[in-house]
Amino acid sequence: MNIFRSAGVAAGIIVGLVIAVIIFKVLNTDHMSRTEYDERQKEVRGRGYMFGFYTIIVYECVMMLLEMSGIALHIENYVLHFAGIIIGGIVLCCYCIWNDGYWGLNNNPRKYCIVFIITAALNALPVIGAVKGGNFKEDGKLATPFLNIMVLIMLAIIGLVFLVKSISDNHNTEK
Repeated sequence: MNIFRSAGVAAGIIVGLVIAVIIFKVLNTDHMSRTEYDERQKEVRGRGYMFGFYTIIVYECVMMLLEMSGIALHIENYVLHFAGIIIGGIVLCCYCIWNDGYWGLNNNPRKYCIVFIITAALNALPVIGAVKGGNFKEDGKLATPFLNIMVLIMLAIIGLVFLVKSISDNHNTEK
């Protein structure tokens, strides 16, 4: 990755963080950028972070062993590290969703779901471009467009967990 691409990625991250703060302020019912949680939710989130952290540790240990054994994965290193972050994030989110610690007291879940759908659409655009242009790989390795595919997979898993949890909750309240 050259210096210009790295600077572009860093600028994109900064812009993304600024947009995220603005989105939080708009979507939260009290228009604060910080989400409020009750004590039980904080405990659930703490366990979720712990499980996500240990998931990343295990993932990175597996990647280290693969690297040390000389097994070549045809994936850029930054994509492999991002995969660990995504997997840890999936574990965190799924645990929090399933244990009712995901949505804060001042969140509007419907509005957030709309943002998730928009995020998925924005992540699909580079994938569509890569499919049309045939440039999923750089130097024979999976590269940048695969990051967007990982985000799409993460959003799909989180959406599926929301759906299953919602069905489960509705089924339990009907009894």
